[in-house]
Amino acid sequence: MKFKRLEITLMLTLAMLFTYAAAVSHEQNEIANGLLRLHVVANSDSAHDQQIKLIIRDEVLEFCAPLLGGAQNLTEVQARLCPHMQELANHIQQTLWQMGQQEKVSVRLAEEYYPTRDYETFSLPAGEYPGLRITIGEGKGHNWWCVVFPALCTEAAAGQAKPSEQQELTPNYTLKFKTAELIGELRHHFSGK
Repeated sequence: MKFKRLEITLMLTLAMLFTYAAAVSHEQNEIANGLLRLHVVANSDSAHDQQIKLIIRDEVLEFCAPLLGGAQNLTEVQARLCPHMQELANHIQQTLWQMGQQEKVSVRLAEEYYPTRDYETFSLPAGEYPGLRITIGEGKGHNWWCVVFPALCTEAAAGQAKPSEQQELTPNYTLKFKTAELIGELRHHFSGK
């Protein structure tokens, strides 16, 4: 009789944990479906390559701003951006060449795992997100992450975010980030990506 109670308690506890994990995972997916992340990867960790990465970041943000301005959702953002991916790659490559850099650049839209990121005025939980990934040269340097849609990167790059955008992203998710981060890391680990 004692073992049955223990087994029932254990099963109920596990069921509650799985339900909670599913709810947090669903919330992270809801956030992810409304964002397009930006991931710029530097050629190396040298101070020079890290500075180049920031210049390229600014070029990408400047290129995307008029293209994505007024977009209402991620589907619209992807529809606007896809036809201009080669143009963006050419623009970045030209910028590198003008700076005397010979590294090649790759530009792609893809689902990627992102760890929890804390910015000055907002945070995003770990998980899979659609992203615009820019890789400079060998792509062995530190990255720069932010959000292209909605347009939060310009403010984050300058160290500040607009209060209205902060309010949209943070109120319901801050307390659950640790759980979302753990679930995201476990998913990433077991998916082998």
